[in-house]
Amino acid sequence: MIQELFGVDGVVSACAVILFLVMVYAMNHLPKKKFSFAARVLMGAGCGTVFGLAVYALGAAGFGLTPSSVSGTAQWFSAASRIYLGLFRVLIGPVIFICTAHLVIHTPAFKVTPKEVKVKKQVNTFMVALSCGVGLVFGILFHVGSVDGGFGAVQAGGESLPQILLGLMPVNLAADLLLGKAAAVFIAGGLAGIAARRMSGKYMDTVKPFFDLTDAAFSIMGSVCKTVIAWKPAGAAAIMAALTAVSGPEILWRIVKFLLVLTLAAAVMLVIQLLLSAACGVGPGAFFRAGGEAMVKALKTRSGSACLPEAQKALSEGLGLKKEITDEVSAYAISSGMQGCGALFPAMALAFTVHMAGGTFTPGMIVTALIVVTVVSYGITGAPGTATMAEFAAVMGTGMEGAVSGLGAMIAIDPIGDVPRTLINVTGCMTNAIIAERRLKE
Repeated sequence: MIQELFGVDGVVSACAVILFLVMVYAMNHLPKKKFSFAARVLMGAGCGTVFGLAVYALGAAGFGLTPSSVSGTAQWFSAASRIYLGLFRVLIGPVIFICTAHLVIHTPAFKVTPKEVKVKKQVNTFMVALSCGVGLVFGILFHVGSVDGGFGAVQAGGESLPQILLGLMPVNLAADLLLGKAAAVFIAGGLAGIAARRMSGKYMDTVKPFFDLTDAAFSIMGSVCKTVIAWKPAGAAAIMAALTAVSGPEILWRIVKFLLVLTLAAAVMLVIQLLLSAACGVGPGAFFRAGGEAMVKALKTRSGSACLPEAQKALSEGLGLKKEITDEVSAYAISSGMQGCGALFPAMALAFTVHMAGGTFTPGMIVTALIVVTVVSYGITGAPGTATMAEFAAVMGTGMEGAVSGLGAMIAIDPIGDVPRTLINVTGCMTNAIIAERRLKE
């Protein structure tokens, strides 16, 4: 009875569980001054991988671990992994609602929207949708998340466009928040923010508590997100132990394949950005000469916001574009429309989880993903861990909640995937500014 309660059937499996719990605890207590956060996450992923592979090998060899005891031991790994992923599942709905309402109430209200604002939003939305499309195409084409080395395909059939739009609309806010229906929650948060901002003109005293509550909720939500993200080293250890203990080395090929395809997709997106910039009068040579410093810093720091000053300097001084326009557009793109973290990566993460769960894409699902990912790029503005929030929103927002477990691998390799996606964030904010400046000149 005791063995059944603890999920073990012998000394070896009991020791494996104890060592696993010690490892998870240790990963979250690595010295922060000695190791960067990215290094700690990768160390957690590495230790979890080695531990899981050892359990898998012992079970396969029958050395002290029978198939039933491997299954019982893996339950501990899976439980820890699912608990950590569950924290993000709980957060995603409230994060989108609060961030959307916060964004709307702090957006300046205009009786007549200036052309600059319209162009900035139009360019931003188009580029996010384009980047999402690239991510989906490469994720589906190369069948990321599957062991199949061939090219994937899209199934015929699926929902019609009216059905898709109906499914994205809010129906029950409590249920939408719980299920993480990203588009529905975004619409609800946007409507609440618009109503509050509209009333603030004449009835500010009445709606001020809502403004204060939204600001407070935004700050608290950010703190909660940072806390959960801070546990990534332990989460990565549990996730990789769970994946490798059951699947063995095969899961590692899926992850490596994802990273290779992500890099290829990022390179293609960069080429598209260069072509669009060239169409607006800035050739690839000039783009690289002016933005080289910002791009190199993006690869080193993996922080788009940290590279914004260099990107803005490249646009105004290096390319001689109008500073008033490029500064505003680039800042907007690096916060509300990150083409790497908010579009390319979440789209590919969605493809990974769908294929890992044994599913396939239909035209209706692709359209849903494009809408959800584009909307969410605005709905998570200001939230810590943008890429992680965006990938959970992409999966849950497209109705694939059952495939969320596949996002565990994305968390484990997050520091590596952050390199190409941050580069696309930075080059994307520059491209947006170049396009917007050219359009406003015409």
